Amino acid sequence: MYGPSHVILPASADRPYRPSSQPTRRPPGALHLTPEQLGVARRHEISALGLTQWTMRGALERGELRRIARGWTALPTADAAVVRALTAGYRLTCVDAARLHGLWIPEDTSPERHHLHVYRGGSGGSLPPRMKQHSPRGRSWPETDAVASLPLALAHSLRCCSGETSAILLESAMQRGLLSPAEVQQILEAAPAAVRSRIGTVSSASDSGSETRVVRWLRRRKFHVEQQVHVEGVGFLDAYVGGLFLEIDGKEFHSGESAFGRDRRRDLHAIRHGLQVLRISYDQVWHHWPATQQNILRTIAEVGGFGRRKVAQLAAA
Repeated sequence: MYGPSHVILPASADRPYRPSSQPTRRPPGALHLTPEQLGVARRHEISALGLTQWTMRGALERGELRRIARGWTALPTADAAVVRALTAGYRLTCVDAARLHGLWIPEDTSPERHHLHVYRGGSGGSLPPRMKQHSPRGRSWPETDAVASLPLALAHSLRCCSGETSAILLESAMQRGLLSPAEVQQILEAAPAAVRSRIGTVSSASDSGSETRVVRWLRRRKFHVEQQVHVEGVGFLDAYVGGLFLEIDGKEFHSGESAFGRDRRRDLHAIRHGLQVLRISYDQVWHHWPATQQNILRTIAEVGGFGRRKVAQLAAA
């Protein structure tokens, strides 16, 4: 598994403290979504929604609650996808569950992008339209949750999604501090060999799915990539490859005037060091990816030599 770089420029700079994205102690139950988060509950969990058995009856009469499936009750604020799956006798999993767990989800342009990813215990009944069922189908539910726990959702996603999307989900789980690298490795080892081969080696250093896509592509082209290189006066830069530093926008972290100004100040400090910085936008990564790939390769070919010399000088300073 790849991790953040230990490279510091210039070499004489103080070693910075880069706080880990993973908490030292994960809160109990963090891998499971609660009734409060989803707005749905079983009868014995109704107190989690702030109700008693007595107040529930009145809430049902007033339409503040509704029974959506056998044993399941929902608030008006309940997630629509969760309600749809439960009503049909299924539970959400894969990318739909990962989204609710807060992971970075890449854009889906496939014909099935509006299908819900679901699973169920037991068998019987036809699959409702615009749903995609995940195996295995055990005789009983592997979990009691309304939405698959994060480990189960990821296990399903590895068999369903492309290698790139699977890598993005796994790296996002580490970046959000929900899973440790060791836990991600356990999920990978439990997957079939063909699945592991498709995904390849993942990194604990990516800050967004956009960064995962770019770095993964470069490494698969046999480039040596350093992630999170620290430059004095600049901070951590997303990636360094072939004499070129890449700053890769992940959309949610690089929008707005304040972020724009911060990014340009960082670029100015990097240029003062003589470093070559290429800033890549979210739109370039996800909507114009083939052209962006060619632009990265051309830029490395054109300025990489100069960039490598400047990095070598700073590495020796």
